[in-house]
Amino acid sequence: MKIRCQNCYRVLDRNEEYCKSCGEHSEQMKRAMETGNFGGGPLDRFKIGALLFLILAFFGNGIIMITLAVIQKDSNTDLYKYSYGLLISSVVALAAIFIVHYKDLIDFFWNGNKEQFGRCFLLGLLGVIIVSLLSILTNATRVIPNVYTNYLQSGYARFFSGKDSNATFILISLICVVLVEEIVFRRLLIDAIDDQTMLGDVMVVILGGLVSTIADFAWLMSVETIITSLIINFIMTWIYMNSNRSLGLNVLLRVLIIVIQFLIFLV
Repeated sequence: MKIRCQNCYRVLDRNEEYCKSCGEHSEQMKRAMETGNFGGGPLDRFKIGALLFLILAFFGNGIIMITLAVIQKDSNTDLYKYSYGLLISSVVALAAIFIVHYKDLIDFFWNGNKEQFGRCFLLGLLGVIIVSLLSILTNATRVIPNVYTNYLQSGYARFFSGKDSNATFILISLICVVLVEEIVFRRLLIDAIDDQTMLGDVMVVILGGLVSTIADFAWLMSVETIITSLIINFIMTWIYMNSNRSLGLNVLLRVLIIVIQFLIFLV
């Protein structure tokens, strides 16, 4: 397992308790030296997270949607099954993944420095602008599936009521999706790739972005979100890798994107 300096982010050598580059003390290396456990962590954590995602998000969402479609035959079936299927699967998946991996999320919000934050924030803001504009230009480059944007534009969208769904449930679902994907396909996946391979940063960004986009499509099943999902995932993977493995800014930017989508299509 690679252990990095929390100050300069250099990969430490085995038993290098104090970074040879900047002198920063590594508690993680100290624990590894005390326990003798230097390996196996990131890959094992990703396998567990990916398995939970596969069962609860991918298969779980499909099973829930089929069940709801059978139960509620007199409703607007597509909106009903997509909304409640995503709500149930996203909440359950987030709860399960958080329970299993909560110890790995201690530094969830921010672990970088001011310079890293500035660079990452500017790139993230550019990504927010690009995907927001694309979502307006054509329904083939949506950020959220057309079944939801059509509902928001219909004039019947409500935040606290509705026969087949309501905007609050959709918003909660999409935020839960963001959290699950950032934990599993940003933190766990990228850490596993970085630990188990010798790939450079560019290849890690490309591989991580592609895998997370495929996972996003498998969960949401919306072809119209593929292009914007690629853009978002490439940018978010770069931000994660250049912020000392922090997820806070990623989550804030992705939630901002979703909120902007609601504002665009509700107006």
